[in-house]
Amino acid sequence: MKRIISASYKDDTPAFQSEEFFAALKRGYVLNNGRFGTQRIYLGPDDVYAFCFWTKNPSKHFIENMSRIKSPFYFQWTITSYDKHIEPNVPSKWEVIENFRKISSLLGPERVIWRYDPIFISDKYSVKYHKIYFNILCDLLHRYTNKCVISFMDEYGKITDHVKNGTLRAPSYPEVMELSESIGRTAALYGISVQTCSEGKYDLSKYGILEKPCIDPDLIEKISGEKLPDSVRTPNSFRRCLCAVNTDIGQYHRCKHGCLYCYAK
Repeated sequence: MKRIISASYKDDTPAFQSEEFFAALKRGYVLNNGRFGTQRIYLGPDDVYAFCFWTKNPSKHFIENMSRIKSPFYFQWTITSYDKHIEPNVPSKWEVIENFRKISSLLGPERVIWRYDPIFISDKYSVKYHKIYFNILCDLLHRYTNKCVISFMDEYGKITDHVKNGTLRAPSYPEVMELSESIGRTAALYGISVQTCSEGKYDLSKYGILEKPCIDPDLIEKISGEKLPDSVRTPNSFRRCLCAVNTDIGQYHRCKHGCLYCYAK
């Protein structure tokens, strides 16, 4: 069965599992522990419509070996405005931005999607702060991407302690609206479209921010030249988001970035 492969929002495969991924690619399959037990997921060009890679910064090994990936692929790449206190093991912003530009120059801006997420609020990271630094990042990235995905932090169980001690909190409704107006307007000035995924509780369309899939069937059809069947284009009924049906091959608890807002610890 041909699939879209997600690799991976659970463990940042390009940053931390590169050697393992390319070994599996050479072998032709990976053993995946999913909802229905362990499955053999085949990774050959005839088995994969496209790979969607999720990362904060691919390793040198991953970048040097990208030519070995024979199926179409693209990146969902998170670059935030947070410092080392919040993202202790993410490389410097300049290193991340340099790699973003390098890969975009190789693949094209359509295949390197910038994620500014999750957005949270604290004494330091105020609404004003986000407005200023989103503009700075737009200025640095707009020649290398044409799309930005945003999300607003939810106060879920794994970050309860950080919420209780005041390190971070979810934006209030008025803050979401104020930020969305600014983000939508700023991005438009730079020619960047903005979307959300799984943010159904907010209607941000009046700011030009639409709810769209991260695992985007239209983009995958464009970069692959292959028509996806309806069974893949249509989201599974149990999902909140609009993403095309995909198989994630990552594992939780293996990402080493140590971000305070992480849900995948």
